[in-house]
Amino acid sequence: MVVAEGYLFEFERRGRLQAGAFVPEIVLDRPDLVRGLHEEFVDAGSDVVLAFTYYAHRQKMKVVGKDHLLEKINVDALKIAKEVADATGTLMAGNICKFDCLRKR
Repeated sequence: MVVAEGYLFEFERRGRLQAGAFVPEIVLDRPDLVRGLHEEFVDAGSDVVLAFTYYAHRQKMKVVGKDHLLEKINVDALKIAKEVADATGTLMAGNICKFDCLRKR
């Protein structure tokens, strides 16, 4: 089983994220690119689509003034990964970071 991680660094390499905050705003701004990168990892042999939730936590989101989008970015990242996994017959994995990521309900 291959699980491909490295979305953040690949998007940085492609000029879609800036070093520093490394907040995965691309999930909200360009979900098509996130979906495409998931598909690339599957095409390369990954058996698991890992949701791009890396660094989508309250502290990092505050750095870029978007902590109000915290829940949306995580939920959207999970949905994109699930769509690709369903379409490609692979597994989907997701995690919510170790920090206080979502609003208390």
